Order: sequence, then C-alpha cells, then structure tokens
Amino acid sequence: MNSDNKNFIIMAIALGLTAILAISLYFKDIKQADTVDIKNFPRTINGWVSEEIPISTYDLSILETNNAFVRKYHNQEGESVYLYIVYSQNNHKATHPPEICYTGGGVSILEKTQDNIPITYNHSIIRANRLLLQDNQLTQISYYWFKVGNIFTPSYWKEQMQIAYNSLLGKKEGAALIRISADIVGNNKSKAIQEIKNFTNLITPQLFTFLS
Repeated sequence: MNSDNKNFIIMAIALGLTAILAISLYFKDIKQADTVDIKNFPRTINGWVSEEIPISTYDLSILETNNAFVRKYHNQEGESVYLYIVYSQNNHKATHPPEICYTGGGVSILEKTQDNIPITYNHSIIRANRLLLQDNQLTQISYYWFKVGNIFTPSYWKEQMQIAYNSLLGKKEGAALIRISADIVGNNKSKAIQEIKNFTNLITPQLFTFLS
C-alpha cells in the first residue's frame, strides 16, 4: 500500500470518528438546566407594553422545556403583535418549527413563504418564514426564524446542523425560536406585515442581549 492510500484511509477514519462524535453529542440527552431565563426578556420595549399569554400544556409537552413565553405587545397607536420565544442552551428538540403546534392546535396554514426583514440595529437582514394562518374567523400573519449564537436562519435544519457543530467544538451557544404574529384586521394584510417588521426592528438588540 503506497503512502497516498494510507493517508486517504487515515483521513477517512478521522472524518468518520469526527462524524460519530458530533452525532453522539447532538443526540445526547443533556439534563443540565439553562442559565438564561427567557422570561426576563423586557416586558416593555420603546413604548410597547405587554401582557402574558399562558402556553398550553400540549405545547409545553412538545417543547420539552418551560423556558418559553408568549406575550401580546401593544402601543398607544393601537398596534399589537404577539411575541413567542423558546430558548434552550442544552435541548436541541425545544426549537422545532411552529407548524407542529399550529396543526396540532387546529390552526390552518393557508400559505407559507419566506420574506426579508431589514434590521437597522446592525444593518443586516433577517430571512424569516412567513405564514398566513386561519383559526375559525381569525386570520393572522406569522413570521418565525431560528437563532444559534449570533446566527439567524429560517431553516430548521441549518439551525440543527449549527447546534451539532457547536457541540462538536464544545461551544455553549443557546438556540432559540422567535415567532412574531399579528392579526389581520379588515383584510389589511400589508399593515399586519409592517407592524411585525417594525416590532422586529425594535427588539433585535434585545435578541442579541438575552439570547446569547
């Protein structure tokens, strides 16, 4: 066996062992508690005040964590949005796509696409999933995306791969699901979308501060 073949075999074995280690760390059931309580996220932000909305027992059972909240924020102009954040430093299963909860709760997903949210805080763009939802007579627009460390992504699988990569490197960067929704009033879909984007701009600095 020549040296090139030996080097190839050594590299293949090393890559295989690395992959096995990454997968084992990813699927390891870590019981360690989070050091960040996401419920400390600001309840008042730039004139927007909030009220807590209970999370159902069904949703909590799917999340496998209590480190989550749902709040309705509103301002003096009569605008209102719903902010939902799930955060975990150890349980990668906590931040699953919200479609699971929607369909399990009887909410119809009429449309799914992606949209950009320009952010002035760090001159960036959040690429998010946008859902059109219907629950009885109520119609909503809902945006959601994932955060791992300082990375925002609309892709659940990219988030999961980043978590696995961080585990391999021994990094303790938490993962979060951020969802912001608004009711469509008077069939004014554009207004609901703009309210969500404006509110996202307001809270982005806090997302970096609290979801480390």
